[in-house]
Amino acid sequence: MTNDALVTIARNRPNMIRFRLCIIEPLQTPDYSTLEPLDASFGAIVQHCKELWKLSLSGLLTDRVFEYIGVHAKKLEILSLAFAGDSDLGLHYVLSGCESLRKLEIRDCPFDDEALLANAAKLETMRSLWMSNCSVSFEACKLLAQKLPELNVGSYRREGSSGYDARKLPR
Repeated sequence: MTNDALVTIARNRPNMIRFRLCIIEPLQTPDYSTLEPLDASFGAIVQHCKELWKLSLSGLLTDRVFEYIGVHAKKLEILSLAFAGDSDLGLHYVLSGCESLRKLEIRDCPFDDEALLANAAKLETMRSLWMSNCSVSFEACKLLAQKLPELNVGSYRREGSSGYDARKLPR
């Protein structure tokens, strides 16, 4: 996959309302022609597709893509992320900018307790937050579930990892 190919799709399909791209080897697969992350292409998707309400992405992506999403994806209601981001800043960009976000699924991203709890107020309008194999502690998830009883908070870590397995956290 290349940035140019995805930019072409975005320009030629501005009426898309759903977009999903699953990269099979997400941590090793940048744009094969430039060896750059796919940030620019996903940025083009959210810039050109103004009615986008569902976005699923994975791959070699930096916090820059989350900045694009926060700035441009104003009607986004469902966001699924995997193997993406550099830091907690990515989560801040998304939660600060996506006012319509109702469901957020995060898998194998670098976000931790600080990112989650610092942005708790921005989660008030959401109905579902699911995290898998992130650096978020059980205690932070439990605290969030208590602060926001209307939010369905779920978290999971693989067996054998130092962590927990909680489908839905108690309030």
